[in-house]
Amino acid sequence: MQCLKCQGFMMVDRHYTLMSRRIYARCLNCGFWLDLADLLRFFHKVIDSGVKGGKVRETFTL
Repeated sequence: MQCLKCQGFMMVDRHYTLMSRRIYARCLNCGFWLDLADLLRFFHKVIDSGVKGGKVRETFTL
């Protein structure tokens, strides 16, 4: 997986707390990180709204 900012190598990290389990992708070069669960939710909403025939109104900001 390549970093969106510097095109470096990203590594997947898992963080466990008492309340939640999160999966992040973190760049080894610049430290940029991305929450993979949020990214998955975004694509699920886009596909779901496309199947229903509605306009895609979802945005994903970094």
